[in-house]
Amino acid sequence: MTELSTSRAAVRRLDTTEAVDRLLHPRTVALVGASDDLEKFSGQPLRNLRAAGYSGAVHPVNRRGGTVGGMPAVTSVAELPDGIDTAMVMVPAAHCAAIVRELGEAGVPTAIVAVSGFAEVGTEEGRRLQKELAEAGREAGVRLVGPNCNGIYETREPLPLGYNYTHSQRLRPGSVALVAHSGAMLGGFVPALEAHGAGISAFVSCGNEVDLELTDYVEYFVDDPHTHVIALIVDGVHDGHRLRRAIAAARMAGKPVVALKLGNSWSGSQAAQAHSSRMAGSKAVYDAVFAADGVIAVPTLETLAVVSALLAHGRSLQKSALIATSTSGAGGVLLADVMGAHGLTLTQLAPDTVARMSDTAGFAQAMNPFDVGAAGASTISANLHALAADPGAGGLVFYLTPTPTSSWRQALARAVADVAVQHPALPVLMVSPAPLESDVASVYRDAGVPVVTSTLDAIVALEAVARVHVGAGGAEEAQEPAGPAAGRSAGVALSEAASRAYLRDRGVPVPAEVVVTGAEAAVAAAVAVGGPAVLKASGAGLTHKSEHGLVRLGLLDPDDVRAAFADLDRWGRDLDPDGYEGVLVAPMVAGGVEVVVGVTSDPDFGPIVLVGSGGVTAELRADVALSPVPLSREEAVALIERTEVCRLLHGYRGSERLDVDALADLVVAVARLSAESADGPDGIVAVDLNPVRVLPRGSGVAVLDALVVTREPNHGTESRS
Repeated sequence: MTELSTSRAAVRRLDTTEAVDRLLHPRTVALVGASDDLEKFSGQPLRNLRAAGYSGAVHPVNRRGGTVGGMPAVTSVAELPDGIDTAMVMVPAAHCAAIVRELGEAGVPTAIVAVSGFAEVGTEEGRRLQKELAEAGREAGVRLVGPNCNGIYETREPLPLGYNYTHSQRLRPGSVALVAHSGAMLGGFVPALEAHGAGISAFVSCGNEVDLELTDYVEYFVDDPHTHVIALIVDGVHDGHRLRRAIAAARMAGKPVVALKLGNSWSGSQAAQAHSSRMAGSKAVYDAVFAADGVIAVPTLETLAVVSALLAHGRSLQKSALIATSTSGAGGVLLADVMGAHGLTLTQLAPDTVARMSDTAGFAQAMNPFDVGAAGASTISANLHALAADPGAGGLVFYLTPTPTSSWRQALARAVADVAVQHPALPVLMVSPAPLESDVASVYRDAGVPVVTSTLDAIVALEAVARVHVGAGGAEEAQEPAGPAAGRSAGVALSEAASRAYLRDRGVPVPAEVVVTGAEAAVAAAVAVGGPAVLKASGAGLTHKSEHGLVRLGLLDPDDVRAAFADLDRWGRDLDPDGYEGVLVAPMVAGGVEVVVGVTSDPDFGPIVLVGSGGVTAELRADVALSPVPLSREEAVALIERTEVCRLLHGYRGSERLDVDALADLVVAVARLSAESADGPDGIVAVDLNPVRVLPRGSGVAVLDALVVTREPNHGTESRS
């Protein structure tokens, strides 16, 4: 048994960077709850460490003592020697907090709690145990990974500290760091990544994040010299503001971030009254933030691996158009069809390229897509090199059908590999639905050419790398993002009159409308309009008036105005007895196109601005584009351009062009207001301007209905008549 020190120095709580570094590069590891039974999870970490050749000291802790895996075990944490860098805790959840306190007393600064039974099980007991664990870590000074996680893996030591199947494998060191809320995904990601000729630098399974969290690891890998690409598998984040800063730092460091978002349902909309909150679901918000910050969002684990591998090899689309090749004519047509469906284009071959291929194209036409099979085996290399050198080639994708001879397959693999080596920045992808022989597959792998079985995966991956925006070291810093608003309250909905006053008082161009409480005042206000009038019941509880029949349009005759007022006044009082204010009178606005402009306060990322098709079908059509704030005018224009309704705004099929400039100004004003008010007591939870009528160019926009939801009541209203 190891001789113990007579006294222990209190553990110093490491800062985040030190803690992650100590976890990934420990000189000594303790396995608390280690088992000699390799069928148990608690028996596998020791086996994995030894099989990988971990060079540090390993100290099993088992309450029975004896030996574990042929190594002497101590019976308690108190018996551990000094100088333990990290511990893996594998005891039942009910005992984890006590073990963490003992680790603190023993001077162990970091620990991985690799067991479940905490808040993830959804019980009061699980939540209690997780709270106790978090408190124990803070009070004992021990920085924690997990609980409910699969451990970590650092490939250069190597350190496979976990019980995932992949921890039992000796992984090739690479330059992709994977940070995941799902530890089990490591088992699918790494084999695919390695098959594409790349590898991981490190892996961290975040678990329930009682202490260290996903953003901590992202910040660490930004400065890690062995990491060139950061891959994320994300459920959600605690502080979206901080994650965005970390992503901006990665961009400045020249390290692309690739993300797979899991759990894409909207949980707990903060303002059910607003269309904008219902249309801005969790995935939509994350996609918007990722797009704004240059994160490459991918839809599947397979595409996460392909894109990470391409970027690890230093390949991304330098130009927007692609070269498609195949061993059959139909394969090239299929590639062209799928590319077109995803907005990717085939480049028109330059005359010089066609001239170079004229003697080697055989029976194939020198065109894009190009049929390598028809050209013949002897011309593969010459034709592929000519295509890759075409000045319009942004990437090369090859559809491989089984060729008749081994020599054909080998010649093709060598030619593709040589092209990849000669063009190190050019993305080169192979699509092979049929399995490849191992010697052929190794040629592609060694050249860093991903081979995928799915045409769709290949095209989605190319589409993703086309969105790479990695800042250079001297690039201008991104705008400081607006942080998440405090609290998750549903907020207080203002009446339309109060909403308009709130917006107008804060510089948003919303015209005033008159609220009346009597029929004759309604007639006078309608006459003052000077044309057809609109009457609407106004009250804090009347948030979707058209759905309740609380709007009357195109009124000219005084008797029609009186009748409309009587109906709206009666129904408004019935539907909203506490918040009813009266009937709002406004001019009828005709022409143009209806859009929605809104803001929702996302619990992870704060204010999110939204623009898209408006009117009563806004949610049904789901034609919206979202962006976090702040938002420049150029970004507002780009946001509008991402919507389908933008085609109408620009004059679809010869129709009149509308005032997109005025709409962009309105979007910027709403975004600015939401950013400025994010932390105020009456700050915005949601804004819903729907519909906004975009008028002919030079005529501006008309906000026809407005709803503001604030965190606290705001009593500003229109003057009454």
